[in-house]
Amino acid sequence: MESVVVPRITVSFAVDLEVEYNAFSGRTPQEMAELLQDKLDYLLEEVDSRVVGVYTSITNIDSDD
Repeated sequence: MESVVVPRITVSFAVDLEVEYNAFSGRTPQEMAELLQDKLDYLLEEVDSRVVGVYTSITNIDSDD
């Protein structure tokens, strides 16, 4: 039996998150960013069953201190 090819599209977004950060929380800004990235990936996969992959990258971490 031949497999059916399902067309796919790739949708790219740029998202900036402003997050309250406590330097005494035991997490570095990088660790906090990675935690948020993991949660975002999970949420995006759960939004719609047609989402077959989520690929994110941390491009910048900036603090206002």
